[in-house]
Amino acid sequence: MSDANGLQNLRFRNKVAIVTGGCCGVGRGCVDVLVDEGGKVAVLDINDEVGTSLTSDGLPGELFFIHCDMNKEDDIKSAIEKVVEKYGHIDCLVNNVGTNPGSNPIDKLTVQGFRDLLNTNLVSYFAASKYALPYLRKTKGCIVNTGSIGSSAAALEMPSYCASKGGTIALTKALAIDEAKHGVRVNAVSPSIVDTPLFRKVIKEWGEEQAQIDMLASFTQLGRLSLPREIGKACLFLAVDATFTTGEELMCTGGSEIGYGVKQ
Repeated sequence: MSDANGLQNLRFRNKVAIVTGGCCGVGRGCVDVLVDEGGKVAVLDINDEVGTSLTSDGLPGELFFIHCDMNKEDDIKSAIEKVVEKYGHIDCLVNNVGTNPGSNPIDKLTVQGFRDLLNTNLVSYFAASKYALPYLRKTKGCIVNTGSIGSSAAALEMPSYCASKGGTIALTKALAIDEAKHGVRVNAVSPSIVDTPLFRKVIKEWGEEQAQIDMLASFTQLGRLSLPREIGKACLFLAVDATFTTGEELMCTGGSEIGYGVKQ
């Protein structure tokens, strides 16, 4: 840092970001990185217990929690308006909220379950983008969408999840074309398996926890799982540094999709 307050080189200083599903997991990793880099970050989530306990005390940036059900259009519209009311502008929207129904063949999945998954994993991205873009155009800001390795590589017994994440990448590319004339960049970051509390909970239920982790880590070229903050750093790169990049999918998979390997 080059100034007395150690702030001059902060990469997201005084910028405003919205992170959906930002209380836990990958979203929390994005929030932490943006706040550490001086950003003002609005966290949109339904997890009030975690959200109301979030604090930026002693950190360069600040946090602003808003209870928001990302399956409700009115909630999304209202939350974005609250962010603008508080900060005056928006520089970055991180569409991250999502869920995964687990591994099941199509015979065990319901049509309504597929609709519900699309609503959370894809329609919420469309809605948040729709209501944030009028403000992002004013700042020539950006959108970063959270995809998945399943967006392109797919996975065993995950037809609905992979469809929702594939749609995320298609939406990213289409919006990038439309918004280029406004100076708004739209990109995506696609992780593979991220070591989150939810992941640890699921692995524990499987049994033989360490053996499962070692097996999943072996799918990557780097031989380990990623951490939420590593995905957050990729998000920061797309938001701040990748100024001539739009419509792209940044793979944060440790090289899982390259090279030959054992098929599940």
